[in-house]
Formats: sequence, structure tokens, C-alpha cells
Amino acid sequence: MKNGLRIGKLGRQLDIPAYTIRYYERLGLIPQPS
Repeated sequence: MKNGLRIGKLGRQLDIPAYTIRYYERLGLIPQPS
């Protein structure tokens, strides 16, 4: 779950819930980690 950890880390830095980040990723607004 490398991506999950990265998303969680990013969320803590920006104070954004992980599910919000995943939602934006699904919309294509945030490049998904490869």
C-alpha cells in the first residue's frame, strides 16, 4: 500500500482527508503516484 501511505502523508501535510485526495485523483485533478 505504498500509494495509500503517500496519500496519507500528503493529506497530513495539507490537512486534507485521504478520501478527499482520492476523490480528486479520481477526477484527474491530482496525478496519481506511479
